[in-house]
Amino acid sequence: MTTSFIVLEPGVTGLKVTKLQQALKQLNLYLGAIDGIFGSKTKAAVIKFQQLYSHLPNNGIVDAETILQLDEAVWLSQRETLREGSRGNEVELLQGMLEYSNFGSLIVDGVFAAKTKTTVIDFQKARGFQPDGVVGKQTWSSLYTLARHDIPDEDRVKAFFGS
Repeated sequence: MTTSFIVLEPGVTGLKVTKLQQALKQLNLYLGAIDGIFGSKTKAAVIKFQQLYSHLPNNGIVDAETILQLDEAVWLSQRETLREGSRGNEVELLQGMLEYSNFGSLIVDGVFAAKTKTTVIDFQKARGFQPDGVVGKQTWSSLYTLARHDIPDEDRVKAFFGS
């Protein structure tokens, strides 16, 4: 992976550390103050996060790969499990992502009805998942992967920090 991302490690301070702490807190991994100081509590939370993913080193140093995984984990933590009968913004997001991924022609109306369920089942089958028509973590994760496919890693890292 090529990116000009500056590594975050103990001793670093600033807005990027604040954003990191906020993300780790959202995942219930960081219990310290959101102060923009990469201290021992931030390092311990980063290590806890890295231990959840076998492809990340468990060293408490935040590189681009750790940020990209953290971005996905935060996004997934905000998703609801959806099924036929669900309604609202999350269903609109789902329908839009399925439409973007060229799985069926859906009306993006925020209503998880029979056509949305059929499209979800088709998507799950195509991805090799148990086709149950319920959109849980595995289905959301796969949709996320497809949605970010064409976005360069450097741009995704920048977006995580809001720059």
